[in-house]
Amino acid sequence: MNWVLIEKDGNYSAIPTRVIKTNEILGKLFTRDRIRILTALAEEPTYPKKLAEKLKMNKQVVYYHLDALKKAGLVYVSRKEEVKGAVAKYYSASFKSVSLVFSETGLNVKPPQMLSLSEAVTSFLTPFIENGELNSKIIVGSPDVHGPYRAQSRDAHYAVELGVFLGSVSGRFGVGIVKLDTEVREDDLKGNMIIVGGPVTNMVANRINDNLPLRFELKEQNRIFSSITGRTYYEDECGIVVKSINPFNPQSRVLVLAGKRFQGTRAAILAVTKHIDEVAKNNSFDPSIPARVIIGYDLDGDGIVDDVEFLE
Repeated sequence: MNWVLIEKDGNYSAIPTRVIKTNEILGKLFTRDRIRILTALAEEPTYPKKLAEKLKMNKQVVYYHLDALKKAGLVYVSRKEEVKGAVAKYYSASFKSVSLVFSETGLNVKPPQMLSLSEAVTSFLTPFIENGELNSKIIVGSPDVHGPYRAQSRDAHYAVELGVFLGSVSGRFGVGIVKLDTEVREDDLKGNMIIVGGPVTNMVANRINDNLPLRFELKEQNRIFSSITGRTYYEDECGIVVKSINPFNPQSRVLVLAGKRFQGTRAAILAVTKHIDEVAKNNSFDPSIPARVIIGYDLDGDGIVDDVEFLE
């Protein structure tokens, strides 16, 4: 991923960019109409017919330009939706800028870690990380017996791995960012939350479980049910990574990293810390929903989950 750094009044904005070589310009990759299309798609995704209406262009001409821009890697199909009985492909701009480079000689700089993340990952981690600072509480289950299931959390220490990862992609941490579920107060519930552990051991996860597209069915051996595909997952090593609207405050978001048992929670943590680019692609069957099901594997045979496979 390449970035262009724009300075204004002492503040810097990092914008993902596509580096264009001069021979691509000569090949007429950029025309006036294609620049108009890219500008519109950089503002918001849309489908060809609506784009043609907005730009007052012939629909077939728009299709022609979109095909050329897609081959050049400048646009992509971000989602599909039913519009008036037909399936419409929504296109998005792959980048919000392009850079014409005549010489690749420049200053060697070490960019902040956030700049090395893709736009999809940066979007996925927002609003939990904003302006290089963690903007969320991390909620872990209490190791003491608590809750209606008289359970003790065995996965709270995984929050350490998560914290190391979050520290590598953010510059600043606040005070008191980690809380046990038994310490959470109503004001905490209204903010952004990263919730570690499932509804048996984490009572905050328990309270939001029914609002998630991937949820745990407590009366059915705590199996995972996907409302996206209708599938169920029974393995102890299965886990979920779900980003969703906070049901206590629609202006905030929750990120749930949980498993059927503690092995599944570890799989969810590993998915984020080792495979965040894959996580940010969203659900395999519906890319508009940031919800992944994973299963963990013990590849080196030491009894500890050390890698994952994405099931949806």
